[in-house]
Amino acid sequence: MTQTAALPAFAVQAVKKALHDIPMNATVGVQITGVGVGWATGEAPDTAPFRNHLGTIHAGVQFLLAEAVSGAAFAGAFAAQLMTAVPLIEKLETHYVGRAQGDLTARAEAADPAALPQAHADFAREGKARLVLNISVQDGENKEVMRAVAHWYIRARPQQG
Repeated sequence: MTQTAALPAFAVQAVKKALHDIPMNATVGVQITGVGVGWATGEAPDTAPFRNHLGTIHAGVQFLLAEAVSGAAFAGAFAAQLMTAVPLIEKLETHYVGRAQGDLTARAEAADPAALPQAHADFAREGKARLVLNISVQDGENKEVMRAVAHWYIRARPQQG
């Protein structure tokens, strides 16, 4: 995962605020740390209330972090359209590959960077588009503990008449 295309600072702040204002994200401490065109990074702290019966970070926290960074990456990809459109996650395929210990970090980015121009063209033509994002979650030891694939959809809001 290597995409680095930047967004204007006001767009980055708007995406971060939108994701931070989701009550469930705030409850577990999910924070978006970076946002660009089709990519995002984030983190979630290791806190005792969100550990599982093994003493490691609960899968639900990992899921929330993966969903949040994928949503931020998707929002970054469609920043110009967000005022007139609704983004929705359709599916988040998760694969837990290790026990998570310590603070979590995650990165999401478009699975196929070449799909982004096509998604923009689809939205301009049809008022809807889809984009697939890959996510990797690492724990405090920098080992990958979860991989995910997020399927996001955006559609234009109906015109008010």
